[in-house]
Amino acid sequence: MLTCTSGASDNANVCSPSTSPPSLRAPLPAARTAIRELARRHGLDAVRWWPPNEGDFLVEGLPISLRDFRFELERALGCKVAIYIADCLAAETRNRLELETVDLLALDSV
Repeated sequence: MLTCTSGASDNANVCSPSTSPPSLRAPLPAARTAIRELARRHGLDAVRWWPPNEGDFLVEGLPISLRDFRFELERALGCKVAIYIADCLAAETRNRLELETVDLLALDSV
């Protein structure tokens, strides 16, 4: 039997547990402004929110430092986040997720 005694690596695409209840609303405008700034600073092409969990995000592009991006995003939002890298997903999965997620970089989305 194989067991793992250490947690997932900091670069793992795994869902982070959240202590707050799920929300069906996109992040508030102030949080979206912070997300846009973080995406720009970390060289991301897109950041998409994956409802209903407040901390699930699909990103396009690879951040300069995934660990730093996640830390800064968690600090800006006040919750744990899970970051999924679109470029690491199969094309079919990526296309499906684009329909299920909300683009946070678009000025007129939600």
